Amino acid sequence: MTSEEIPNIKDALNEYFRLKSKFENENNVNKRKIINNPTLSKREKRSEFLKLMPKCVNCKRPSRIGTIFSITFHPSDDKTDSYRIFKSSCGNLADPCNLNIEINLGSVESLDKLIEDIRKEIKEAKNKIIDDKNKLLFGLMTTETALENFDSNKSYINDLTSVYESYLDQFNEKVDNPNKKSELDESLVLLYENIDKIKDCIKKMNENDDRQFAFDAANIYYTTVDPLMKKIRQLKYSENLVLNDDSNDTCRLFQRKNTIEDLSLPGYNHKVIAFDIGVKGSKSQKKKPGFIIESEKEDNDRIGKEITIKIQEPGDEEDEPIIGQGKDGISWNHPEYQKLWGKLSEKLKTEFKSNIDWMKDFMHKCVNQRNKKDGEPCRLITPPNIVLPPREMENGQYDFGVSVYNKSFNSLPKSLQTTYLTFYKEDPTTKEKNYKMLEDAMNSLVEKELDFGRGFF
Repeated sequence: MTSEEIPNIKDALNEYFRLKSKFENENNVNKRKIINNPTLSKREKRSEFLKLMPKCVNCKRPSRIGTIFSITFHPSDDKTDSYRIFKSSCGNLADPCNLNIEINLGSVESLDKLIEDIRKEIKEAKNKIIDDKNKLLFGLMTTETALENFDSNKSYINDLTSVYESYLDQFNEKVDNPNKKSELDESLVLLYENIDKIKDCIKKMNENDDRQFAFDAANIYYTTVDPLMKKIRQLKYSENLVLNDDSNDTCRLFQRKNTIEDLSLPGYNHKVIAFDIGVKGSKSQKKKPGFIIESEKEDNDRIGKEITIKIQEPGDEEDEPIIGQGKDGISWNHPEYQKLWGKLSEKLKTEFKSNIDWMKDFMHKCVNQRNKKDGEPCRLITPPNIVLPPREMENGQYDFGVSVYNKSFNSLPKSLQTTYLTFYKEDPTTKEKNYKMLEDAMNSLVEKELDFGRGFF
């Protein structure tokens, strides 16, 4: 990732601390080797410590420092609030690599603390009005002064109340969201209904000694219960985290209904100033990216041609299908592409041949994923022309824009179709619906329809 691909604050901080943790762990391993070496005296261990040359966490080159990680606090002044600067760079000062992380993290206020502080200020302003009334009654303050103070305090209370209500609405939206609660209740009802269906299938299997009921139960779990359980978990808990404890080979589950981030109000000056990671090598060893001319066309209004150029990153295998060649009408120049194509099911090939863009996207992603992450299975990607949510047609069928997706979805029972159409997350502010959950569920259905298997080709 380069500075042209600046992430958000959360992702940038996560990467900063991930690199810092990795750097410190590697150094501690080397230090423990020296400390736990019984053949060395204290003086020899000290000598070995002085010889340690930690490696940069990015370019892996040893230097006296390794990698520089720093956090600088800047106190507030008349112009800005207090903030912290997180920095990371290569420790090889003579010839540093491109590692450059700089994050400006402003102050963060807790919503519940802000609400409590404003409530106290409102109470103090009301007490001042009561105090002025008492002074006026006992002749300790003139009527003009009392009225002037009252108008001032009343205006101040109105302003504070407006801010108080705004923060309180934000707090209630995240802690006790009625829409989220309603969606959770509906999902729980659907879950219990489908669990009952599974129990009924198992009961019928035992009574009739028919294995088909077992397949039906497994299908209900795979297509409905499992996605619903994931949706319920996301609705119930904003944070789900599993931590491994290597000391006693146990795992600990942490679930929070609301995270600290949910109940915080970030400062206005949050900013990722620079974010450049990934080794680019020294100037003399940098590999230039390849340039592929994708298309060129004559421009009548200009001299010469307009050329479309695509930059190909080093190690990124690119190939185009040769239509009309090969035993099944598709052939590839690159051996990795040809090898993968030969292992795909005939059903999958048939669908790909009717949607060339989908085929090209899948082949490119799968080949390069296998090269970079050896042993990891490929997954069926979503066609570029997919329609989510699907269009409901006059005959009651649903149209996803891709025939195999239409076939897989429309063959489901109506009750199951209705359940699938609830697989989305709605933004509480914009009311925009994210159908990523439906997309994943449909990809799983189509994988089964096209004999995709587990993605190990």
